[in-house]
Amino acid sequence: MKIFICEQDPYRAKLMHDILSVYNYKIVTVGSQNDFFIKAQNQKPAIIVINEMFAQHSGNEMLSLLRKDPQTADIPVIFIHGDTPVEQQLNQYQFDNLTEIVHEPVKIKNLRHYIDRWTTLRSLYIKH
Repeated sequence: MKIFICEQDPYRAKLMHDILSVYNYKIVTVGSQNDFFIKAQNQKPAIIVINEMFAQHSGNEMLSLLRKDPQTADIPVIFIHGDTPVEQQLNQYQFDNLTEIVHEPVKIKNLRHYIDRWTTLRSLYIKH
């Protein structure tokens, strides 16, 4: 199963890649928003993990683009953000069945549980 790690900080992306690859996930690190949609079309990720700083303009706009694109509309998203005013804008995505909003700092152990929830227990969390 492929997991996209969308992170601008290369050190943090490497850390997440190294820790999560121990769990036999196929990790694809995406460094810029411009490369994201091209890689998503070619590689079809099972889950997308996005940091708030990855979005060029705003997290709300990035999540909106993900849901409008037919390639990524049905892919679960774990959106990591700090306690900023962006949180109020993201409240509409808390009701989206495929978006998990997580606060910084995120423990890798907890991130793994979020990923497992969307892969092995997905049918329990998606309401049709």
